[in-house]
Amino acid sequence: MTTTVGIGLLGCGTVGASVADRLQRDRERIVERAGVSYCLRAIAIRDCMKRRPESLERELFTTAARAVADDPRVDVVVELIGGLDDAADLVERALRRGRHVVTANKDLIGTQGPQLRRIAESAGASLRYDAAVGGAVPVLRILEEALAGDEILRVTGVLNGTCTAILSAMEAGSSFEKALADAQRLGYAEADPSNDIAGIDAAHKLAIIAQTAFGAPLLSPQIPTKGIRGITQADVANARSRGLRTRLVASLERTAQGVRASVAPVVLPEDHEFARTQGVENAVQIDARAAGRLTLRGDGAGGSATASSVLGDIVAVLRTIAPAASILATA
Repeated sequence: MTTTVGIGLLGCGTVGASVADRLQRDRERIVERAGVSYCLRAIAIRDCMKRRPESLERELFTTAARAVADDPRVDVVVELIGGLDDAADLVERALRRGRHVVTANKDLIGTQGPQLRRIAESAGASLRYDAAVGGAVPVLRILEEALAGDEILRVTGVLNGTCTAILSAMEAGSSFEKALADAQRLGYAEADPSNDIAGIDAAHKLAIIAQTAFGAPLLSPQIPTKGIRGITQADVANARSRGLRTRLVASLERTAQGVRASVAPVVLPEDHEFARTQGVENAVQIDARAAGRLTLRGDGAGGSATASSVLGDIVAVLRTIAPAASILATA
């Protein structure tokens, strides 16, 4: 008897298409690393006319997203729709049915993470969302695994690659409007960039870090947040003339009164780790009682970086399934 794990994707945009394509093209390597065979059962889409990677058979696509979450052949649901309304319903639906869920949806986990984790625990399912924070930078994995036995004191960082791209372009002489338009053209900013430039995206990520590092039920709307919309090219040029750079910094700290969190633009010395970020780079500093300070840095925006993190989560889930699948296969 051979046991094959079924995977269903919700969404096939930039990230979803990359994940699906790599699941098909890199199957042999992923199976070797995961220790269990898998099959991509279905991909839920909205636009039937949009071109998709050639590696994906037409029969995989469906517009019935709920059917994918309900499909008894699907063991792992990968949510890459984004946003809250449809995604929240589908993720909760999948978890309640005992499906393991992988998501890159920072809005969802930032606002509903504690509730969804309770549902997952009750159903005996995994809920993984490493890709929701830091793109290819493994912030959550470091906090959950490498530092699991340590006490986290503080986490600070540049968590929004779009804002970093805009501010570093402004340092090179661009206006805010042109830098934003360029970020949109390159796929680093959404058509509606409000969440990025208002700091809301960074607040979602900071809430997820707080939930992970401190076990705190902090939600992103509770975090004092200020974005970069009001920063002008003159402000950036003035800071540069004084050897300073502006970055959107998210800060999280354990205090005697509880967890203190904020997101706001900060003017930093140009040799500071955060000031040296360019393009879509993220940089995160973790201060732990025993390990001291760890600094992580890498691309935090873009389809390839996020897809890489999503695939890492999928492999992690497959590894948890592998022992049970092995028992069933030999029964």
